[in-house]
Amino acid sequence: MASQQEEGDLPQGFVRLRDVLDQKFVPGHMVNVIGSIIDTQALFKTSKDWKTTWSLMDCSVEDECYGVKLNIFRPRETDIPQIAYQDVVVLHRVKVQRYGGNMSFITNHQTTIRVYESSKIPRPPGSAFVALRPCTKKDERPELTEEIHHYVAAFYHKLDKTNAPSEEVFRQAARQSANVKDKFSLLQDVQAERFYDLIVRVVRAPHFDFDNKATLYVSDYTENPAFHDHIPENLDASQDGDVYGYTSEEPAPVAERWIAPEGKKSLQVTCWEPHSRALQEDVKLGSWIGLKNVQIRLGHDYKYLEGFVREDRTYPNRINVYPFNLDDRENMDDRLTAALRRQQAADKEKKKVIKDIKSAQVAGQKRKASEVQAIEDQPALNAKQRRAENRAKKKEEKARQSVVSAAPVAPSTKSDPPKQNPTQDVTLAGNRQIICEKSNVGLTTIESMLEPSFMKIKIDADTVEVQVPFVNKKYLTFVRVVDFSPSCIEDFAVSRKITQYHDLSDSENSDGSSLDEDESSGGDNDPTVKRAWEWRFSLLLEDALPADGSSPARVWVAVNNGAGQCLTNLDADDLRKNRKCRYQLQDIMHILWGNLEEVKAADGEKQQASKQEVNSRPGSRGSNGNRTQMPDLDSDEEKEEASGRGKESSSRSNEIRLVSKPFTCPIKQYGVRTGKKDEWMRVFAMDGVRIKDV
Repeated sequence: MASQQEEGDLPQGFVRLRDVLDQKFVPGHMVNVIGSIIDTQALFKTSKDWKTTWSLMDCSVEDECYGVKLNIFRPRETDIPQIAYQDVVVLHRVKVQRYGGNMSFITNHQTTIRVYESSKIPRPPGSAFVALRPCTKKDERPELTEEIHHYVAAFYHKLDKTNAPSEEVFRQAARQSANVKDKFSLLQDVQAERFYDLIVRVVRAPHFDFDNKATLYVSDYTENPAFHDHIPENLDASQDGDVYGYTSEEPAPVAERWIAPEGKKSLQVTCWEPHSRALQEDVKLGSWIGLKNVQIRLGHDYKYLEGFVREDRTYPNRINVYPFNLDDRENMDDRLTAALRRQQAADKEKKKVIKDIKSAQVAGQKRKASEVQAIEDQPALNAKQRRAENRAKKKEEKARQSVVSAAPVAPSTKSDPPKQNPTQDVTLAGNRQIICEKSNVGLTTIESMLEPSFMKIKIDADTVEVQVPFVNKKYLTFVRVVDFSPSCIEDFAVSRKITQYHDLSDSENSDGSSLDEDESSGGDNDPTVKRAWEWRFSLLLEDALPADGSSPARVWVAVNNGAGQCLTNLDADDLRKNRKCRYQLQDIMHILWGNLEEVKAADGEKQQASKQEVNSRPGSRGSNGNRTQMPDLDSDEEKEEASGRGKESSSRSNEIRLVSKPFTCPIKQYGVRTGKKDEWMRVFAMDGVRIKDV
């Protein structure tokens, strides 16, 4: 009843507070209101203005104890009027806003504020003109009418103040607000077990649970070492054998809801009611929001920092999540402006990366075109050269078929199922004394395995394809061994000191090398120091299934300690002292590579003579000894050298020809750092091959 009477008594051009709370006015709309001040916060200085907040009540919201907040910004402290408990304020052209999930007011340069001192307001039909407090020149216009003065007197004495805070509570709240510490922080500065106010961007869409809980990721484009390291877009780690996502054809679905900057710049935040409801109504992917009273602590895994926004026990309806209006530049918080600049810098860097990737792609296409043109420009072979080339191919194919046919083939019966894999016959004809672990991957050739890999990444609206240095992937091949390194089988095992880290799982690198080079066998001959021996050698594998008319491709594969134990069923030892172990190794490896040792021994004399000739030249490098490193698989020189060694082993002279049976061999590809910043080299390694005991 009082509400309806109040609505009829309102001076022309003014609105009720209830109409604002019921969202009858959209944010940004200018209104005129009259209300009684029931709460206030102490003045404080922002980066460019002075600010205070009042809570207003009128007859339409007198049943609520919180009122409607008015946020006042003025350039000088003296521009903000002095007030006391339950003073009446008349506001012209104040802006409606939605802040923290609630409707409120905010002043602008057109807003005028006039205050009536409550203790001096007379009872009606008296005029409240005598209670007007002094004001600045800016607030003198428009001039208040007698209608407004009489309305203020009637309004103040008619207002039910039962639900309003007492004067003591009013004064105490004002004092407490003066002692409140500014809890704003950048994400780079947050620490565990503390509470902060944040200004952040939603970089992963909120996920809402059935228990009224929402989880989202936010960023202000600053980095914190205690945050989770975000993987770049579309590098999904869920793919089997491709944990970095380099070979993914389609972008991961999560990328559609994830726009986080790369690195440790994103914080996971969990919000409960009523904050989660505000997220669902007002926040979307890409929104800039404010978060108040965020508790920072370690997550459930105790690895990374996370944020938590819980219900305020003192004010259960208070919402600590509020979106920013980026179109309101006039009242934009300077801290938000700084965050937007950081986002702009990050976007510029991202665009630069895209440009560099595209430039590299264009350069690669031009280089490939020039290589194709170089091949086309090669002079055509004459008839004699073509006949010689065809004879060589036929001779090589005949030798290969003779090796395959020498192996026993399983007899076929009528009950045998039809062969689905065209390479199955060849695989059955391989070395039956060499077995490998079961694999679901199909048989592939070394040539296809050596092809470059590309990654598709989607940045904004652009999809870019870029060549990657390696992929984490497993292959199944059908190969034969045509060379090994080091050239002396006694050097297949190396030693290192036994330290307190000996039993740790990471005491050996993925490429088979020890963690500390000074612990290898070449640096310490002290007999009192205990040493552990490990397998570490490399095999040059040749494709036993080359494409028709093409030369077989070759690749060096590493054999580390674990793979060596699996392959030989022997523990590594000092092969120069333990003759029994060396003889056993030679017998076992003979099953793998046939007469390769004899071929290398026959070639050794000529190779040694060639080395002596090279070393005798001025400025040449001497030999580094028998111990050799894993060859650089991506080096053109190494490819030519490997190809040459294979040809020398198989067709050096008519004295000894390499005879070895091919076998099925799983190979894994991965990457190792080269020692240079952000540079990787791909490596291939034998994985899961076993030579059966004789």
